[in-house]
Amino acid sequence: MEAKSWPSLLQSAMHFRPRLNLGTRLTLRIGVVIGLTSLALFVGIYRLQEQQTMSHLETQARALLTEMVVLREWVAVYGGVWTTRPGDFYLDSRDGFYRKSPAMVTKELSRLSDTKGYYRFHITSLRLKNPENAPDAFERQALHGFEQDTTPIRRVETVDGTHVYRMMIPLKAEAACLECHGDQGYQVGDIRGGLSVLVPMSEMDRTLAENRQALTLSAGVIVALVMAVLYVLVRRMIVAPVSQLKMVATAVGQGDYTARCHLRTGDELEMLGQTLNRMVASLKTSRDTLQARIEQRTRELAALSDVALTISRAGALEDVLNEALETVLQITGADGGVIHLAEEQGGVRPATWRGLPVQVVNCVESLQPGESFVGRVIQTGEPLYVPDLADDAWTKVCPGHTCPAAAAGYRALVVIPLRSRNRTLGTMTLLRQVPEGFSPEILQLLVCIGHQLGVAVENARFQERAAQVAILEERGRIARELHDSLAQTLGWLNLKAEMLADSLEHGEMEKAQAETAAIRRVVREAGYDVRESIDGLRTRPAEGLVPTAAAWVSEFGRRSGLLTEFRATDGEVRLPPVVESEALRILQEALTNVRKHAQARQVRVSLQVSAVRAELVVEDDGQGFVYNAAHDAEHFGLRIMRERAEGLGGTFNVETAPGRGTRVTARLPLHLPYRSER
Repeated sequence: MEAKSWPSLLQSAMHFRPRLNLGTRLTLRIGVVIGLTSLALFVGIYRLQEQQTMSHLETQARALLTEMVVLREWVAVYGGVWTTRPGDFYLDSRDGFYRKSPAMVTKELSRLSDTKGYYRFHITSLRLKNPENAPDAFERQALHGFEQDTTPIRRVETVDGTHVYRMMIPLKAEAACLECHGDQGYQVGDIRGGLSVLVPMSEMDRTLAENRQALTLSAGVIVALVMAVLYVLVRRMIVAPVSQLKMVATAVGQGDYTARCHLRTGDELEMLGQTLNRMVASLKTSRDTLQARIEQRTRELAALSDVALTISRAGALEDVLNEALETVLQITGADGGVIHLAEEQGGVRPATWRGLPVQVVNCVESLQPGESFVGRVIQTGEPLYVPDLADDAWTKVCPGHTCPAAAAGYRALVVIPLRSRNRTLGTMTLLRQVPEGFSPEILQLLVCIGHQLGVAVENARFQERAAQVAILEERGRIARELHDSLAQTLGWLNLKAEMLADSLEHGEMEKAQAETAAIRRVVREAGYDVRESIDGLRTRPAEGLVPTAAAWVSEFGRRSGLLTEFRATDGEVRLPPVVESEALRILQEALTNVRKHAQARQVRVSLQVSAVRAELVVEDDGQGFVYNAAHDAEHFGLRIMRERAEGLGGTFNVETAPGRGTRVTARLPLHLPYRSER
């Protein structure tokens, strides 16, 4: 585990970057630039010192070599130097004096200088007269070079562990030199050897080292001082202002719009702080405005929801409009309002009002449709907003009349059409006692509420018409049932009563008793028909179609004396209310036909519900009949059942034949097709 973790640790270490603040990072980066610049500058200075040192050494070496050459020439001109001490070498002696050659003088001077630690000379040649003067590697290379070029040769070497500067110059044969070297074949002007000087560099190396240390120390001190001063300046001029800007930005990010910058730097940072303050103030204003709009939209949505909830409740239209008007008055702050409904035969009527005098509510009834605000809105279908009723421009709307709303002290007025499917069904008028009392947002909300109320009015009128049509249909069905059953029964009873009276008049008692028994039987059947019709009208599938149908089949078997069988889909089955109602009516009509006409002993009822439809089957074992669908008009009960099934978009089928019973099948869709009102 530890071995596997090393690569990840190494990678993490490579990607690790310490988080430094702005002042530290800026100081370090500027310090690096200053350090590199100082390093380059001090390296240049040190190189210049080295060059100057080498130039000084070269000058010194040239001077020493020049002095030695002059000294040698002087000694050669005088034929040598006579000394009282023989030294290591001399040419000859006379009277206690010893003569030395230029080479000997050079060697003794070199030995004396070397002993004192100054410098050292060496004279040498490729053709040696004295083997002790043999050249070393540097001198030999220089002597070979002098054969081509007489330029002095210089080099820095380490000799006997000492750092030295060496220079060698060529020596030309002079006339005085031939006395000693003439036997070597030299001519005047020939390069007969070279003279080298070795200057110790220990003192100069020590000086250069001290200078290098001084430069390094100076550079470090200067960079440190500059970085310290720079850090203080950066902290004061940049880091502190930026930290304040960051603090304000962080506070704003956390929702605190009261934070402000207080910079007095007199530069761009102060301008940036002022800009940030203005931006924060603008953000606060925008936030407050947006929050106010959100709250306003929330209230508007809540109002729309309340109005929609009010409209969705089952109840009278006046109650719905009354609750909606109260809600609108609360959310708009209006002092009063009235809802007018347009009558189908023309004109308008006030449906409900709140907070308004009666003369204001009824003012539109005394005017022509185009002479009032309400009349104009009903004609145009567009909302009308009057910011100030006291403005003379609005008096032209009702010329020749005094506006009762303006007379009652109302100033602002808005009339909203109640529209549904491009039809204006009424208006909602709101008034306030202050001018400019309705904002554009409120007007937009009122238009939406007006559309909802228009739909509510349309639905209420549609339901009212649907109820009226249903009542008319039920009245027609009852009339037809009474005509086909009770009216015929009463006619038959009237005939039988006349026959009974005739029999009693002629003393035919047996015949009279038979007629009386028949009359009683028919009266009982008529009473059963009446009770069945009344129960059929009163029965509603409130608890579901299946239990209601099962109870009706069971009651039918008890009253009629027929054997009944009922089968239905297992589980709780709930259908659309209109489907349940029509299916129950079809079942009732089918059982009534079985009782009256089939002469059956047994009835089987099946009610099956699938995902898309409900199938009702009523089958008996009666006498049957000859059936032709084209002759439904002759069979009143069958025609009613077919109309009910096909009115829902379903199908109705009859299967029968004489002596084979009758099977009635009604298939009703669960999803009713949309039928637009024309």
